[in-house]
Amino acid sequence: MSSATAKMPLPEYDGLSRASHYIGREISKSQDLAIVLIYIHGIERLCATLGHARAGELLDDFQTRLASLGRRKTAVERLSDRKFAVVLNGLRNAGHVRLAAQKIERVMQETFDGAEDQSLSKLTMGIVNSPEHGDDANELLRCAEIAVLDGRRNNETICFYAPESADELILDWNLERRLDDAMRTGDLEVHYQPKIDLRNDKIVGAEALMRWYEPEIGQVSPDVFIEVAESTGQIIDLTHFAVQRVCRQASEWLAAIGDLNIAINITPSIILDTEIIDVLKNATSIWGIEPGALTLEVTENALMADRKMSHQVLTGIRKFGSRVSIDDFGTGYSSLSYLKEIPADELKIDRTFVMGMLSDQGDYKIVKHTIEIAKSFGLSVVAEGVETAEMLDELKKLGCDYAQGYFVCKPVPADEFERFLK
Repeated sequence: MSSATAKMPLPEYDGLSRASHYIGREISKSQDLAIVLIYIHGIERLCATLGHARAGELLDDFQTRLASLGRRKTAVERLSDRKFAVVLNGLRNAGHVRLAAQKIERVMQETFDGAEDQSLSKLTMGIVNSPEHGDDANELLRCAEIAVLDGRRNNETICFYAPESADELILDWNLERRLDDAMRTGDLEVHYQPKIDLRNDKIVGAEALMRWYEPEIGQVSPDVFIEVAESTGQIIDLTHFAVQRVCRQASEWLAAIGDLNIAINITPSIILDTEIIDVLKNATSIWGIEPGALTLEVTENALMADRKMSHQVLTGIRKFGSRVSIDDFGTGYSSLSYLKEIPADELKIDRTFVMGMLSDQGDYKIVKHTIEIAKSFGLSVVAEGVETAEMLDELKKLGCDYAQGYFVCKPVPADEFERFLK
């Protein structure tokens, strides 16, 4: 791709005003309408992979195909480089609207049938109905935007507008502002949970876990604020924050207590972008620590979202010198044939199996076989959720390498962790 092509911007669109005018006109005729707002994911990657010219051709073709869905009263407008609005008249119920949305999804797949990477054709559709959700064009398009955000948050291709979801999203937007503040003020903290070597019962590392006490709200669950960060695009800033904070702490501990490997959890969206490698290089350089002081943990299911890209990113992380750990192993859907290809150093057995291993024969077999499988692929094994001495003893007998859990120590602030270590 030439530099001129790489810098060529996608065109601007005035489809929003045309869509609003058309919707208003049809509402004035007392027409029942369904508005499908289409959000296309990964436009930047599309342009980088295929080139701006080819990407533009595919998107133009998609718009042409949308306009030929087979209904005389169908309007299609392109609102931006990644959004289309389709206005459907005369659909009798939600079932018919869903069928129309499924047809739109097939049109997208057919349009990208010749593209090298089929994952480039992912989309989210937000759907509103008139008069059910309003009789004002701008309000209906606003609700469609909310439905798209709701669909993206829940990883749904087709999402109907729901007022209760709108309330949740508004709460998320409030948390978005507060999360920005927390990263600046220090209300967002990193706690550390020790990881012990079962061969000698020595602490060899820790898992870094984010904790947020919001002064007005109270304790905010990591599941909540990480989901908010994902849906609002703050996950990149949050990851930068975590990596910098952990590297700074590792640097301080290097002088005070020696080498300690620290594991950082990274989300599915981060593992699909090579930027994380640059983040690691920058942070380790600033704080003067070795790449091997860090382990990046990624869930099994995250790897399945895009095998090719996640494989590339994990390979880059390991080439840089940091370790890779597959978290929550056993709860996902990867096959053994894929497991042998994953560029990783260790598996972490999900806590649900470890906590039930002494009382449930099925959980025990899962733990036992996971350890055996990991060993056969040259991977070390970490057992999470260890809560009793009996669990620890049984894991040692099974050949597990490392363990963490409340029996060893719960996640604690950095200063408390250091006292525990000493």
